[in-house]
Amino acid sequence: MRWCTLTGIRKEELINDPHFKLLSFLISSARGCVYEPQLYGPLRLIDAAARLIDVMEAEGKINDDLRRLRDLIREKMYLLMHDEEGFIKFLDDVSRELAKIIK
Repeated sequence: MRWCTLTGIRKEELINDPHFKLLSFLISSARGCVYEPQLYGPLRLIDAAARLIDVMEAEGKINDDLRRLRDLIREKMYLLMHDEEGFIKFLDDVSRELAKIIK
């Protein structure tokens, strides 16, 4: 068993922690964006938003509005693969939904 030296947490625990998984996704996505098509960056970010909502849900920190937002993201995020204009409109829609939650 390997231990992290700062906190005493086992490496396996760290690797399975949802926060660490999100961190790993963000870092690998950043690297992947270097050579991917331009719109893959927004796709990766919106995917990360849905993953963050998952983490928040596991911690009991979301409401029905955020569940609906996550569902919308998961339903529409792959529009990019066949409808770039629709994907961009979807990003506008998600931004508006977030603004409604904030208000």
